[in-house]
Amino acid sequence: MTVWAAMLGVSLSLGLLVVYPCSAEVTGAAQADSSPVQDSAEAHLQLGIDFFLTNELDVAIDEFRETARQRPGYAEAYHNLGVALAKTGDLTGAIAAWSQAERLDVHTASLRYHLSALVSYNYGISLVRDGRLAQALAQWRAALRLQPDFFEAHYALGLGYLAAGDPVQAVAHFQATLHDASKWAHAYEALGLAYYASHENTLAEQAWRRALDLEPELPKVHANLGLLRLQEGNYQDAIGHSRQALTLQPDLVPAHYNIGVAMFAKGDESASVPSLEKALSLDPRLTSARLLLGVVWSRQGNWAQAASLWREALRRDPFAKDGVWLHYNLGVAMAAMGLIEEAAVEFDVVTGQRPEWALGWSQLGSALLATRQWEKAVAALESAARLQPAWAHLHFAIGKAQAEAGNLSQAVAAFQRAVEVEPQLVDAWYHLGVVLRAQNRTGEAVEPLRLAAEGGSGEAQSLLASMYANGSGVDRNIPLAMLWWFRSGRATMSDSLTQTAREQLSQFRRGLHRHLFSASDRQEVLSGFGLIREDLHRLAPPHRVSTQVANDEGNWDHLTPSEPVMAWVIDQALAGDQSAQHTLHDWYVNGERGRLVPADPQIRNYFLQTAKEGNPFSCQ
Repeated sequence: MTVWAAMLGVSLSLGLLVVYPCSAEVTGAAQADSSPVQDSAEAHLQLGIDFFLTNELDVAIDEFRETARQRPGYAEAYHNLGVALAKTGDLTGAIAAWSQAERLDVHTASLRYHLSALVSYNYGISLVRDGRLAQALAQWRAALRLQPDFFEAHYALGLGYLAAGDPVQAVAHFQATLHDASKWAHAYEALGLAYYASHENTLAEQAWRRALDLEPELPKVHANLGLLRLQEGNYQDAIGHSRQALTLQPDLVPAHYNIGVAMFAKGDESASVPSLEKALSLDPRLTSARLLLGVVWSRQGNWAQAASLWREALRRDPFAKDGVWLHYNLGVAMAAMGLIEEAAVEFDVVTGQRPEWALGWSQLGSALLATRQWEKAVAALESAARLQPAWAHLHFAIGKAQAEAGNLSQAVAAFQRAVEVEPQLVDAWYHLGVVLRAQNRTGEAVEPLRLAAEGGSGEAQSLLASMYANGSGVDRNIPLAMLWWFRSGRATMSDSLTQTAREQLSQFRRGLHRHLFSASDRQEVLSGFGLIREDLHRLAPPHRVSTQVANDEGNWDHLTPSEPVMAWVIDQALAGDQSAQHTLHDWYVNGERGRLVPADPQIRNYFLQTAKEGNPFSCQ
């Protein structure tokens, strides 16, 4: 799964300039000269400030105007009236109010700001708060045309361009900001964000460290340095920086989240849970935390808990940027819980959102296969194969779906494509052979089945054994049939195939011991057991010493009866090796000190089985 780290991104939290609320307090001398009109004006001014701060601008404007009406010479009332009007977009009214304030008291206006530039700057802030970023950028550019050294406007433009996805422009404006305000730590912090967005991580770190030199207690900068360490794979330092950020701001969500990501990435998945859950408690909308928590639970086998988290994330944010991963993981969870139809629904959503993603189509095809919707499965899998033609398993799955749908020629073509892409894909060779046999192309089926059998497919080995035994598509060859049955019994995980192979070989031993074969048939069976002994010789376990005698049977100078060695000796004895029979007899009677007790049950079962088959040695 993909892991997302969180950075503290752009926040256009700019303040309007030149809003300086007047204090309601007065000095003793002024208090002596106060009048009811002055007190009333102060009260209206304070009310205006309160309403401004709660964004009730119409009421604030009325209060500032009432202040100016009661005290026509009160410059601060006109200043705040201008700010409120600018925020509503009434630039003409704002300029008039500020001009009146400046006429009344030149000191109430900032000497650093050109009046019209200030209006454009403040209006831009009002626009961005209303979500009109493009118009805000235009106002800040206008402010700079009026006053080129207006560094706050450069800073605002930097944040605006960063929010608009243009980090190159943002870098230029932050650098211009720092040209006139070289000690402004927050400008370095923002410059680091712009460099990071430009994939210039080294420059980003330099800017952030400069910010900390100027102002050491910037929690977001510590958190973002932790993010850089996290992306480098330096998880311990990432955790350290994030914890430093949390000592300065305990509710900093990305710092909690990134600690969880770092813990997960370094393999301490259980330790990631508290940090991820803390991040979620602080910000329930944090989709990525729910996504990663679900991954943690799924890896612990708790698919129901994982699915619950992913569903909740989709409920809270159906159009989350991580939505495709949530639907995909939810589909995997449904499949793991056996809810295949529900899984198919989720994978269908994935392919709708990401039609270029082969894995989504592959999973949808697999789910449709499991629900026996063959034609739909073929369509989904072929979509995946067009996107990823080198994925052999897709062609293999298409072949299975086509075969189930009865489209045998298409199935053959798909299996052939699978083995062209990946010649070692044993299952594809086996299914190719099976479908060719179903088309009565038995001769063509032999080679794919042989390749599958030699690749270790127990099913192919069992089928090939039957074909050699019956002469189906091949010349009848009992020794080869016996060899493939023997290999099938060792290779397959299927109890029924293992039992079939053992019964077939048991019948051959019974026929030998009870003299049921003609001379030629007997020779064929003996040759078959000889092939099996040769095969066993190649598979001999360690910890044995053997010599060869003329009849090709092994004589052992010493053999340690470990479990794999005992199984190998029993197989040798079942294949007619007399020395192996005598070794088993010695172990059964005497055992071996510290390793094997006499009358071992496994050896006893061998003698009981072969006695029933008529083996004279076992009968004794």
